[in-house]
Amino acid sequence: MSLEEKRRLLLAFDALIRSGFKGTPLEYAQRLKISRSTFFRLVDYMKSDLQTPISYSTDNRRYVYEKEGILLFGFFSFDIINRNEFKKIRDDCR
Repeated sequence: MSLEEKRRLLLAFDALIRSGFKGTPLEYAQRLKISRSTFFRLVDYMKSDLQTPISYSTDNRRYVYEKEGILLFGFFSFDIINRNEFKKIRDDCR
């Protein structure tokens, strides 16, 4: 899977979580148009590599973030965000 494909999947999955989508992991995978095993690899990548605090609530049948936050991708110029704000965001993500 290319970096662009992974980025697209991460953003699509993030959108499902934020919209309150409910379903089984298979239904999430179907919505993302990937296999169930690829979906679980995506969740594992988010947890381990991106250190995303994400879990599945069997009671509510949905994935949730355990803390508030955002996924950030790309280059951010300090003209747009000041250095101290960036350091705080970076430190909060660790």
